Amino acid sequence: RGNPGDGLFHIYTGGWVTTAVSRDQAGNFDFFYTPRGLSFPLWQAYTPSEEFDTVSDRLGRRDFKTMDERKELFAQALDLSMQDSIRIWLVDQLGASPYRTDIAVAADLAGGINGSALWPYTLRKGQDDGASVTIASPSILPEPWNPVAGSNWVYDTMLQRGMSDGGVLPDPFTGLSWPQRIERAEVTIQTGLPVVKSLDWVDLQFADTIEVPADAWIDWDTETQKFITVGEKYPEGLTALRKSVVYYPSDLYDIKWQDGSNLTLADFILGNIMTYERANEASPIYDEAAVPSFEQFQESFRGWRIVQEDPLVIEAYSDLYGLDAEANVATFFPGGGAWHLLGMGIMAESAGELAFSSDKADAKEVEWMNYIAGPSLEILKAKLDEAAADSYIPYEPTMSAYITPDEAAARWSNLEAWYAEKGHFWVDLGPYYLEDAFPVEGTVLLKRNPDFTDPADKWLRFQEPMIADVVVDGPGRVTIGEEATYDVLVTFKGEAYPTSDINTVKYLV
Repeated sequence: RGNPGDGLFHIYTGGWVTTAVSRDQAGNFDFFYTPRGLSFPLWQAYTPSEEFDTVSDRLGRRDFKTMDERKELFAQALDLSMQDSIRIWLVDQLGASPYRTDIAVAADLAGGINGSALWPYTLRKGQDDGASVTIASPSILPEPWNPVAGSNWVYDTMLQRGMSDGGVLPDPFTGLSWPQRIERAEVTIQTGLPVVKSLDWVDLQFADTIEVPADAWIDWDTETQKFITVGEKYPEGLTALRKSVVYYPSDLYDIKWQDGSNLTLADFILGNIMTYERANEASPIYDEAAVPSFEQFQESFRGWRIVQEDPLVIEAYSDLYGLDAEANVATFFPGGGAWHLLGMGIMAESAGELAFSSDKADAKEVEWMNYIAGPSLEILKAKLDEAAADSYIPYEPTMSAYITPDEAAARWSNLEAWYAEKGHFWVDLGPYYLEDAFPVEGTVLLKRNPDFTDPADKWLRFQEPMIADVVVDGPGRVTIGEEATYDVLVTFKGEAYPTSDINTVKYLV
């Protein structure tokens, strides 16, 4: 994470793990070759040519109307990336994840076990309830954890996934999204764009024009701390290429954060506010490293609105679309980003004592904010004490409509009790919680979250990939111009493969 401007290195060897089956790699150039990739000093030093930057940006935003146009952009990007050569790719490696025969766990076909989003939902040891499992890792806690711009090492994110939850989760065999916390979704795409649907939980429709409602939120006023609506910013009206409507179940607000606080609508809103605050120079949490990705976001984003609060229904509009309908669902689920956890960090960064990103930490010569260990804890505890004394509500002109003073007091009280017992501030929603973290010793202890109420078998169907056995029966030679018939026998473990799980059968002549 060193700053290349210091002149202490001119080359480094890096490794990247694909943590899910990639459905679309159009964003890779934007991530690996431009400052929009990550808010780390190295990325912020990248200076792609104007042409390469534009092509990468267009691919990242899916700014194409046809697959042929996409193919041409890829061809340009591949050539320009070789001219740029800030990264030189040397080897594409396959890894192995050994585990004991009495362990059952869902591994991702691309990411293995440590990259799998489903490992915490499917981990079993024999038939024992309450069994413990020891996991070895090449590295333990290599970088600080915070819910905004903390570590992106797979060794950290594996542990964090064990404690997190999501609106949707990726299929470990196909990369398509499945509902986790959401109930269902509807996606509308502008007619003619290359988008297809594979799974029944999402409804895909096409429309010649998609109008954005005037009351949708599209921007943020840092001075007044209020959202700006589409009607205010674009009185002439606004259209989008994509519309997403996500429906949450009626028991959504029964879900508890691990400190005992109930999930609320405020948790969904604060993260969106921070998107704008961190890219605004007038904000005390302004971070120049957040600006490149924000500018790209703003170029495509067309607004969102809360259609209904309970049960929660959220609409989102954008000119950024994915090739799969399932990838076009915007859940806004706040996994890892409880408003009081973010609020405590906001206080620390606003005071100039800590920074969410490593780039800002280096620039300001302060600690990179760490919610689980190190000097950050003392500073965060002091901010927690202030927040509890004042029943602090971040961005109160807006957030007070979703947080009462009593609710704020209860949140801060819950977090105080959590810190007194656990000695850290990592609070999430997932199957496990963080009991202890020892960076020096290289040990982390996760325990089962007793408030996580999903059925234990909800995701067990993904413990083993249904990789098909295929036998083709037919003539070995065919005369040109004559007809031939081939039988394709598709099975799994000797049984016929379910036709509902077969999308296409491709063949080569």
